[in-house]
Amino acid sequence: MNKKSILVICMLLILLSACHADNSASSEQLQQREDGLQPKEDHQAFDLLNRVMEKAQSGMTLGSPYNVLDSNIDEVKAEWGKPDNEDQAGKGFYATYQSKSFAYGFNKSGNIFDVRSYAKELNEITSAQIEDCFGQPDQLREMDKEEIYVYKLDQEIELKFIIPKGEKGVHHLSVMNSERAKAEYLLNIKGESNQLSASAWESMKEWRQQMVSFAREHKNVYLNGPNKKQVALTFDDGPDGKVTPAIIDLLNKYKVKGNFFFLGSHVEAHPQVVKKAYNSGHLVLSHSYNHVELPKLTAKEIKIEIERAGHSIKSVIGKEPAIIRTPYGETNKQVVEIAQQEGYSVVLWSIDTLDWSQKEASNIVNNVMNDVRNGDIILMHSDSKKTEAATALSDLIEGLQEKGFEMVDLETLLNIKAYQ
Repeated sequence: MNKKSILVICMLLILLSACHADNSASSEQLQQREDGLQPKEDHQAFDLLNRVMEKAQSGMTLGSPYNVLDSNIDEVKAEWGKPDNEDQAGKGFYATYQSKSFAYGFNKSGNIFDVRSYAKELNEITSAQIEDCFGQPDQLREMDKEEIYVYKLDQEIELKFIIPKGEKGVHHLSVMNSERAKAEYLLNIKGESNQLSASAWESMKEWRQQMVSFAREHKNVYLNGPNKKQVALTFDDGPDGKVTPAIIDLLNKYKVKGNFFFLGSHVEAHPQVVKKAYNSGHLVLSHSYNHVELPKLTAKEIKIEIERAGHSIKSVIGKEPAIIRTPYGETNKQVVEIAQQEGYSVVLWSIDTLDWSQKEASNIVNNVMNDVRNGDIILMHSDSKKTEAATALSDLIEGLQEKGFEMVDLETLLNIKAYQ
């Protein structure tokens, strides 16, 4: 190889090396350019926003264990104590916990419809970052002093970012259930017992939440009455020859109306007690015939249970009830539909005295007096195994009267017919 050829090869190698160096430099410059467009602060903001959105999809926001789908303000107060402020806003109320940087909007039933977070980390999020992450908002609401970026999610939930005018970052965010905000007066179910196992208590809480949702969906199912200073005392599982007559005598003494959900099989065994309840002005209602879990039966068997109980009661008082309480409170769509076909409304309860678990009279009274609200339907029992229910009744009635509650029958409380 001559010198000229060697020189050409060396020149080519130099040029190739230079090109490679230029390409490397270009890649580094491109990366720097990208980093300039998306600085570290943006990555942190997008991570926070994505976590906020993930929580909002389930009705929650970061740092709050409570949601706008099935949480109640009583749960918050039980865990966090009395709020720093509690104010009325329109038809709802807001409880503010300043140390925790949260505020909860709730309706007259106590159901939470708005969770607001005032976490300081939100102040670093800008409107540009919100739009870069989620796109244009479904609504941009202009107020006198703030702009609200609204993103509509599933289940009637809105995720809102509130930015004061003249400021750069988010002041607070809101996860709101607009349907729950205007929901009717529907109470959650109260009452506790220290005699229940942890698993039994969790199962009961789950059932209670299910029944609140079920009552919201079925207009023929009642947990409570309207927001008036009235309550209803109800008694299941009778009649018997001892406890039920004692309860009737106490109700008569205080001139208070009671509501007896009698079993058809027991009615046939104690017809004189049934007559006494009815002739004293109390309601005689149905609790099925055999006290079985109706949802586990066939449609035909459910109908037979309801009809047999109705006929047993009618044979004694001359009227068939138009209100039924399903045994154990267990019900489903089929049970409700069959009950309605048979002319019955389904009435459950909003306070459980748990007189079958904590049987001491003081516990029965406390479960009512610590929880009573306007329109409560109070569950007790009048069978021979619940002797403390009668013992507790005097203190219970006097306590409710001292609080200004009128004790009425379910026909009055719910404005539905008691008999067919």
